[in-house]
Amino acid sequence: MYRVLIVDDEPLIREGLRTIVNWEEHGFVVAGSASDGLEGLQKTEKLAPDLVIVDVRMPGMDGLNLIRAVRERSRPKPHFLILSGHADFEYARRALEMKAEGYLLKPVDEDELTEHLAKMKSILDEESRKEKVPPAEWSGERIVASLLAGDFGSVPEEAVAGAGLDGDSFEVVLIKPQSREEIDGATTARVKRKLSETYEPAGRGVVFSMDPYLGIVLKNSAGDPGALDAACRAIARACADSGLDFTAVSGGAVARLDELERSYRNARERMKSRFALEGGKVHVWEPPASEGHAGGGAAGGGKKAPDLNAAGEKLLLALDIGNADTAAELIRGTGEAMLEVGMTEQEIKAGFAQMLTMALGKLAQNRPELKEKVQAYSSAVPDIYAEYRFSGLIGRLTALAREMAEPFRGCGGDKQVQRMIELIRRNYSENLKLESLAEVFNYNSSYLGKLFKQTTGVSFNTYLDQVRIEKAKELLAAGMKVYQVAERVGYANVDYFHGKFRKYVGVSPSEYRKRLH
Repeated sequence: MYRVLIVDDEPLIREGLRTIVNWEEHGFVVAGSASDGLEGLQKTEKLAPDLVIVDVRMPGMDGLNLIRAVRERSRPKPHFLILSGHADFEYARRALEMKAEGYLLKPVDEDELTEHLAKMKSILDEESRKEKVPPAEWSGERIVASLLAGDFGSVPEEAVAGAGLDGDSFEVVLIKPQSREEIDGATTARVKRKLSETYEPAGRGVVFSMDPYLGIVLKNSAGDPGALDAACRAIARACADSGLDFTAVSGGAVARLDELERSYRNARERMKSRFALEGGKVHVWEPPASEGHAGGGAAGGGKKAPDLNAAGEKLLLALDIGNADTAAELIRGTGEAMLEVGMTEQEIKAGFAQMLTMALGKLAQNRPELKEKVQAYSSAVPDIYAEYRFSGLIGRLTALAREMAEPFRGCGGDKQVQRMIELIRRNYSENLKLESLAEVFNYNSSYLGKLFKQTTGVSFNTYLDQVRIEKAKELLAAGMKVYQVAERVGYANVDYFHGKFRKYVGVSPSEYRKRLH
C-alpha cells in the first residue's frame, strides 16, 4: 500500500477526501492529514508519504510553497496532486509547472480521483521496482505504516531489528482524541509526543499516526493482563494534558509482525462504532456474532427504526405540561431505539434535531407568551452536533429537556383533567390521542379516560371533536375554505371533517358558511 497525506485548511474537504473512495482498493492508505502547509511539511518529513494531495491556496504556507519546500528537503520525494477551485487555475498551472502530477477541481469528483489514483499507482509501482529504501532510513513509525498497509515484504529485516520491533506478541491500539471543539494538528502532535515518551524509550512499543487516529503497537501484551489498563492510563494522561477526551480500541494481540495488519483492521472496524463506546477504557475487538444471533448494522436484528414524528409529538405534549421526567425518558428511549437499529452518529443527531425542532416550533406557536424562551432553546439545538459520544449526547439532551420543561411547569391547573383540557385547547390541531396523553401524564390510559369523563361529562375524543369544531366555526366565519379549515383544526380527511361538523352543528361546513353570509 502507498501512503497518502492530505493537506487542506478546510476540515470538510479533508474528511470528504478521506471517505470519498475506498483507498485500499486502489492500493493506497491515508496515513495522515494536515490543516496547513507548515503542518503538511512536518508530516511529510515524519510519515514519508508516497503521494501528497494538497490545496494550492491556504493561509500561511500555501500549496506551492509546500511543494517547493518538500522538493528541497525530503528524501525520497513524494508525488503531488493539486486541489484547486475554478478561481485558482493560475495557481494550479504554476503547480503543474513544478511537476505536480495533476490537479483536482473542488468539489472533488469520485471518478476523477479514481483515475488519478490508477495513474499514480502505475508510476509508484514502476519506481518501487527501480529503487529500494536503505534500512537506515526506516524509522519505527515508517515500518509500522508498511506493516499496517499489508506491505511486510518491503521492510528489511535489519530495519525491524534496529527499530526494536522484536517480541513474543504485538497488538494495535487505535486512539481517537476527542473534543467538542476541532482539534488542531499541533494538539494531536503533542498527544503523540507524550505517548512516544512513555513507550518508545523503554522499548514497550511504537507510537504512530494513521489519519484520523493515533495508535500504539504494544509489544508482549498477550502475556500481560495489565497492558491495556496501563495503555489506558498513558493515553488518558497524554490527552488530559491537552484538555482532550479519547476513545481507544484494541484489535487484539497477534504472534508475528506480519500479522499486525489483522490487529489494525480489527481495531479500525471496532472504531467505526466509537460513537456508542464509553470513555475511560480500551475497548477490545470481538469477532462478530454468528448469523441468527442479534447484531447491529442497518438491519438492526429486524427491529424497526423509531417513528421520530410520533416521538416529537409526545415530546411536545410532555414539554407543554412541564413533565420533565417524561420528556427525559422519551429522549433516552428514542436514542436507544435509534442505536439498536444501527443508525449512524449523524442519523441519530439529525433525528434528535428533527424531534426538538418540531416540538419547539409548535410550542412557540401554541404558547406565544413564552415564545422568546422557546426560541432561545431552539438556538441550542445545533449544539448537539458537537457531541462525539452517545452518552454525552443523551446527557446533554435530557438536561436540555428538563430545562425546557421548567417554564411550562405549573402553567396549567392543579388538577390533571384541567391540565388536559388546557393542553387540548392549545394543541387541538395535533394528532392527539388519549394513549399519548396518558404516557406524558404518567397515567393508565383507561383510568385517565374515566377520570376525564367523570369531570367533563364527555369522553376525551368527544371533547377534542367539540374543541376542533368550535375552532372550525371561527375559521369558516373568517372566510377560510373548507379543506383549509379541516387541515387547520386537525382533520386530515375532508370527508371525515364534513361528517364531524354535521354531527355537532347540524349542517355541512359549506351550508354553515352560507348562513353566516
